[in-house]
Amino acid sequence: MPLFTYLVSYQGSLFVEQDQKSNFRGFAAHLLGQMPENALPNLTPALRKELTEALMRSEWQPVPNRTRVWRTSIELRGKPFVIHCVQTEK
Repeated sequence: MPLFTYLVSYQGSLFVEQDQKSNFRGFAAHLLGQMPENALPNLTPALRKELTEALMRSEWQPVPNRTRVWRTSIELRGKPFVIHCVQTEK
């Protein structure tokens, strides 16, 4: 199974996580469950719930001029919540 590195940014804070999954898309909801409460200070419990639902519908796009790098962005009450995913290992 490949190793993926996820870089999550929201309102000036950054959280990084790695996990081995068969598919990088399926990890997003799991990511929220693993993220410590204070990892992104502006991400309240209500926003986490809203984000979980939005991540199920989000579309991942390949990052131009990069191999095995994808990005998704979700507007959370007018602020961008961005996840970059890098396949770190085959």
